[in-house]
Amino acid sequence: MSIALADVEGVNQHETEFLYDEIFTRRGYLPKTLHLPEDPVVFDVGANIGVYTLFVKSERPGAAVYSFEPVPEVYEVMCRNRERHGVAGLACPYGLAEKEQEVEFTHYPGYSTMSTRSTLADTEAEKTFVRGQVPTGHPPEAEQMLDELLAYRFRERTVRCRLRPLSAFLDEHPVERIDMLKIDVQRGELEVLRGIGERHWPLVRQLAVEVHDSPGGATAGRLRAVTEGLERRGFRVEAVQEEQYAGSDRHFVFAVSERHGDRGTAGKS
Repeated sequence: MSIALADVEGVNQHETEFLYDEIFTRRGYLPKTLHLPEDPVVFDVGANIGVYTLFVKSERPGAAVYSFEPVPEVYEVMCRNRERHGVAGLACPYGLAEKEQEVEFTHYPGYSTMSTRSTLADTEAEKTFVRGQVPTGHPPEAEQMLDELLAYRFRERTVRCRLRPLSAFLDEHPVERIDMLKIDVQRGELEVLRGIGERHWPLVRQLAVEVHDSPGGATAGRLRAVTEGLERRGFRVEAVQEEQYAGSDRHFVFAVSERHGDRGTAGKS
């Protein structure tokens, strides 16, 4: 089943195009070390508009995908994308974290993928990251236009959002397994992992996690904390940073559970 970019509803066209390229074209969340079995059970944490959810549907039409998105207006778009393409599973109007809570999110209507809970938000760091993806050498007037564009896209709006531990969800909605746990929550990845109780870790077979680690910053040491934590739980772990993100705080961690057999050749790098 193929899903075209034109068949994906978005909040901002520039984001939809970026997400589609990252997830569908470059297959950023499914390297060769990971594998989607037939009819997988997949958890999409930080689903945004649901591009990864749709990618799983396109790869495995029989998949059941549980999509978590706490920002109401983004959640509504994600639900429409799920309904349009007939995705099985559940859409959940909250995010995941270490405990049940309602918190303030810093939401960027012009760059919704960067939205996160306010205690983890860093607007200037997000602007710097986006600027780093733009080729240098522009004339001064172009630099001014870029500054104005970033200021507009990163205008802030405060939204109250609900967060829950994954184990609380699993107590209410039991599943036999989680074939893939994808997490992309803008600096909240460690909190998501802390919300998985020991009783539920045996369900998790594979993970694809975006990890933020800024030396000297609030997220310093998170890459090591995530990789070592997964290794202690019996996962083979690979930590990578795509060339285009070199020098930024963005890393990907891919992990495969040893207890579920050989599904890849992941090795820490």
